[in-house]
Amino acid sequence: MSAFTVGDYLLARLQEIGVQHLFGVPGDYNLQFLDRVIDHPVIHWVDCANELNAAYAADGYARCRGAAALLTTFGLGELSAINGIAGSYADICR
Repeated sequence: MSAFTVGDYLLARLQEIGVQHLFGVPGDYNLQFLDRVIDHPVIHWVDCANELNAAYAADGYARCRGAAALLTTFGLGELSAINGIAGSYADICR
């Protein structure tokens, strides 16, 4: 891979805050970034069945580790992932 990209920068910052796993669903709009994730020496890809499951996995990871990251593709899946993210906020606020 050639130059340092925005994706590389994002992965470097995630690594800096202690994220070692990236949860998500591969798709047509994130495949180039996913190649960078797979090649990363510290951050490991965790393939999830769907976006909601990825959001729940990232929520549990963040509760144990302090921070987490979620990767989805463009489209309807984000609406599903938002449900898991909103649920994590709702649990924190009660």
